[in-house]
Amino acid sequence: MIRILCLHLAENRASYRYRVEQFLPYWKEYGIDMQTIRITSKSYPEKLSIALRCGEYDYVWLQRKPLTPLFTAIIARKSRLIYDYDDALYAVESYLKGKPKPTQPGSKQSIRRLNAVLKRSSIIFAGSEALASYSRRFNPANTFIIPTAYTKLPEPPSKSGPEVTIGWIGNTGNLYFLSMIDQAAASIQSRFPNVRFSVMSGKAPEGLQTKWEFVNWSKETEAAWLDSIDIGIMPLEDDEWSRGKCAFKLLQYMAHGKPVVASRVGANIDAVICGKSGFLASSEAEWESAFESLVSNSEQRLRMGQESLKHFLATYEREQVQKRMATILHDHFRQCRKDK
Repeated sequence: MIRILCLHLAENRASYRYRVEQFLPYWKEYGIDMQTIRITSKSYPEKLSIALRCGEYDYVWLQRKPLTPLFTAIIARKSRLIYDYDDALYAVESYLKGKPKPTQPGSKQSIRRLNAVLKRSSIIFAGSEALASYSRRFNPANTFIIPTAYTKLPEPPSKSGPEVTIGWIGNTGNLYFLSMIDQAAASIQSRFPNVRFSVMSGKAPEGLQTKWEFVNWSKETEAAWLDSIDIGIMPLEDDEWSRGKCAFKLLQYMAHGKPVVASRVGANIDAVICGKSGFLASSEAEWESAFESLVSNSEQRLRMGQESLKHFLATYEREQVQKRMATILHDHFRQCRKDK
């Protein structure tokens, strides 16, 4: 049994829920025992105590948060370090105006800490090709692409009726990206009276031409909302921050059997089989064309939704992703024992 201690940010963070928590009930099936500790909100002595006890475990899994070079060095000496991340912490967030604070992605402190972690890691789980490419600059032999996973769901309910709902789900910071498709969405809304736009987030989008129906996000109502939409969307800027994203919104839509429309950026390109499970778009004209095609053809929506679900189950479903991680861990552990 491989023993792992996972140090993570917070239980309410999506990166923890989908890259750590959903796997916890199943690790023992793969010969792995994982314990978790929230590393944030701990005092310096508490963090030091945790770092010094890391030798009790075969691996320490650091989830997303790069620690100071000192703590990183202590952990790497005491145990084998796994670093798992799903955001371009080396880049400034697309929607941030001005210089990032020291704790924010893209700051000198964040980059210095991230690079130190990558250099000292025995295994790196990068959520996208862009993140893996960055990681390989510091640790090419031990970098693996592990997409964010989502749990298999019951068969999505069939929908009927003339109304078509285009949906977007995400945190309030990412509402920024809706402005990129505002003209296309507003045009569709004016041309097709049966189309509604729905957003599930912490607040409603502001300053847009498109009229978005706002649904307050909650863990309990998320699945029902995803079932209620007909088309899922993920607009992004083509910049360093967005290229590091892991297409998680798309996985949520795909797991619920929805056709998708997404910006032709980063991990979106792998998540969308363009013309088969949805459309990739690089301009407002392409977004409007994709919307029009799906809104006008219910059979195409159904067919593409089925392809979305099929692609999700083969590539991003929890069991598939966890099996890949377990294989990497056991292979690495066996090699370490041979090298002793």
